[in-house]
Amino acid sequence: MKNSIAGDATKLTAVKVATTLLTMLSTMLLSRFRTLEEYGIYSQLQLVITIVVTIFMIGLPNSINYFLAKADNRKEQKDFLSIYFSLCTIAGIVSGIILILLIPVIEKYFNNSLIGLFWYFLLLYPWTKIILSGIENILIVFHNIRKLVIFKILYGLLTLGVIAVCWWLKISFYIYMIFFLLTEIFFSIWVYEISFNLVGGLKVSFQKYRIKEILMFSIPVGLASVVGTISIELDKMMIGFFYTTEELAIYTNASKEMPVTIVASSITAVLMPQLVKLLKAEKKKKAIELWKNATSLAYIFIAFLSTVLFVFAQDVIIVLYSEKYLPGISVFRVYTLVLLLRVTYFGIILNAIGKTQFIFVTSIISLILNVILNAVGYFTVGFIGPAIATFLSISITAFIQLLYTSKVTGISFQKIFPWKSLGKITFYNICIGTVMFMTKGILPLEKNIGSIFETIILCGIGGLIYLSLEKKVIRKLWKSLNNDDEEKYNVEGNN
Repeated sequence: MKNSIAGDATKLTAVKVATTLLTMLSTMLLSRFRTLEEYGIYSQLQLVITIVVTIFMIGLPNSINYFLAKADNRKEQKDFLSIYFSLCTIAGIVSGIILILLIPVIEKYFNNSLIGLFWYFLLLYPWTKIILSGIENILIVFHNIRKLVIFKILYGLLTLGVIAVCWWLKISFYIYMIFFLLTEIFFSIWVYEISFNLVGGLKVSFQKYRIKEILMFSIPVGLASVVGTISIELDKMMIGFFYTTEELAIYTNASKEMPVTIVASSITAVLMPQLVKLLKAEKKKKAIELWKNATSLAYIFIAFLSTVLFVFAQDVIIVLYSEKYLPGISVFRVYTLVLLLRVTYFGIILNAIGKTQFIFVTSIISLILNVILNAVGYFTVGFIGPAIATFLSISITAFIQLLYTSKVTGISFQKIFPWKSLGKITFYNICIGTVMFMTKGILPLEKNIGSIFETIILCGIGGLIYLSLEKKVIRKLWKSLNNDDEEKYNVEGNN
């Protein structure tokens, strides 16, 4: 492993931290300086586009990690990317046309006649989403993190700049959406140019046997993504149908997953190609231990950040979105628990060995569960019900995928996942979170320095205590991800 998992994950995490901060600033500006109705319309557009794009994208971005990583030479890489972009371009065009035709249905579903005003957004934004979705995987496979940094930072800055300028000049929401779309188009064209240079040229290509091979891999994953996306967006779809545009705006921000899973997503992104290689070489135990160590390391950070968000939810919402979004605080807290389930991709081993059909089956199970639980949750506890349904369906799906991974690899369920390590981390966070919550209620600091600064101080103290407890484990896990020596992967068993 010339390019270490830990090293590449660190670089990718740095990229994601920077771009996430820019994205959060963008969301903060939109939330504060646009009305609840305008933000609600934006949420409705994003919701329907996300669902349609996921359907027509048919899992193609997932094929990059598999086919591009295992390509033996530049010609194979060029052939794959030519087919990939040909398919993605067509998918983007078809998605936009379908959405234009569905405008009357969308307006009726959300009971919002203003949707049709943004026909241009529905037509072109799907294509940009599909094209932009693959650039990270492409540059990771080529180990070109530097270019990824440049791309992501410029993308975040320009997006933020458009929002800031439109707010400063008091430009209408309608015109802002046009400028936002032009930004997306610019970066989509750049993706074509970057990919063209990486492989020495691209062409329109529809080689039947290669397309069949790619689709055989991507469609099951794509169907799983479709089901997963619908499952994820189902709660907002239900809120959008039963509640007002303004209430959907509140729920959308309350259910927006905070970017604490950056470490996990970065590790997973660089871990996948390595697991493919290890499992191809029949090194199952080594692959599992590598995955377990990566999961434990990610959970150490995610668990504490989720604890902070849960305990200090009110202050977080006020800082990020303003007080007008506080009615969604209970939904926000449920979604901080969902973050704990984002510690890893539970189907990563199955994906790496090509068991994509089972991933699709579990996604169907998750969707069915979510539909049932959403209905039960909405009619029993109301606004928070769909959020609870999301948490339960994700938990059950992850459990099923772990069971099957254990069966396929021949490794016992107890050893397939770092249960002991994650249990200890969870216990530490429950204790620290309880102390921080009680301390905030007892200390009179809020009267002197304000609630926000009091929260920052308590988080800092809690973080130092937590770091002192986990410092040695972090070092061991970090070294294991930087090492290609098989016996050094088993860190959990030594703690």
